[in-house]
Amino acid sequence: MATAGSAARLTLRPAREADAPALREIFNEAVADGLTTFDSEPRSLEEQKLLIARAIEDSKHPVLVAEMRGWVLGWTTVQPYDLRPELAEIGELTVYVQRSFRHYGVGKQLMQTLRQEAQTLGYRKLIGHILAENHDSLRLVRSCGWREVGRYEKHAKVNGVLRDVVAVECIV
Repeated sequence: MATAGSAARLTLRPAREADAPALREIFNEAVADGLTTFDSEPRSLEEQKLLIARAIEDSKHPVLVAEMRGWVLGWTTVQPYDLRPELAEIGELTVYVQRSFRHYGVGKQLMQTLRQEAQTLGYRKLIGHILAENHDSLRLVRSCGWREVGRYEKHAKVNGVLRDVVAVECIV
């Protein structure tokens, strides 16, 4: 078994419809934590299935799953940053890891794998937006070679409170 600070032995693969309940549970944990997503409402199973179906149909915006021994521990996706064609080579990355498996290298492996996938898909840059008080996610992106490019003050309204957001980027 991996320990905090050591990487778990994971299988990273594209999401399947059967993963929807696990991905939804992990996402809804992040909503409940109030620190790792701007969303403040839990996601329904139907919404999660739709996200996976779109990724299956649109290979440019994959959803990747990290699993170990058949258990889904985390997932990541790259979504369009902007709909203007001039910015089509920039994707926005999000990563979610099951609460009990944070600090075991799951997020880092997901980010590294998606970065390689993004290069294959023709992206030139990945960006992300992190709540400023989410120190764990900021450490994660730094450890993966990302850099902070700015801070938006009172940018995201989460549970009725305006929060600062740190913009990060990675050249693919």
